Amino acid sequence: MKKYTTQFLTRTALLLALCIVVQQFKSVSQFITGPLVNLILLIAALAVGLYSGLAIAVLSPILAFLISPSPIMQVMPQLIVLVALGNAVLVFAAWSFRKNKRYYVGFLLGAVVKTGVLALGLQYVLIPLFGAALNEKQVAMATAMFGGNQFVTAVIAGAVCTFLWPLLRRAEGFVLEKA
Repeated sequence: MKKYTTQFLTRTALLLALCIVVQQFKSVSQFITGPLVNLILLIAALAVGLYSGLAIAVLSPILAFLISPSPIMQVMPQLIVLVALGNAVLVFAAWSFRKNKRYYVGFLLGAVVKTGVLALGLQYVLIPLFGAALNEKQVAMATAMFGGNQFVTAVIAGAVCTFLWPLLRRAEGFVLEKA
């Protein structure tokens, strides 16, 4: 069993706190908060490890809902599970490719699969089962927010991380899990 160090727990907690702070600005634009949240997920997976990234992937939508839920989440809180799953897919893809010289492939693959999980899960599971509370405008908004917009925000985060990660990786003591 993996031993969790104080550094692991502290860095995970700090990245989760940063993620929650960023999410408080979601009313500004999904295209600002989305890439920042995804970037935090990618950095957590690469620098701290898979379990750190997964913890943040799952806890951040739950805490965001408890602290200040978006209007669509208020109507359909089941989206929390879908967002957590999409985040986890992104983290796992990035972590899986971390040892490859072309680690950015993990970012792109994660963006594609995350978008698929969110869009298909919304369209074929959540809306049919729980969508009775949504009007047409809300369905259209949810479809846009959890479809193509998610791909764009994940790709932006991946692009930023592609340039940022080599710098962070060289910083003394920044990376806990060596690739």
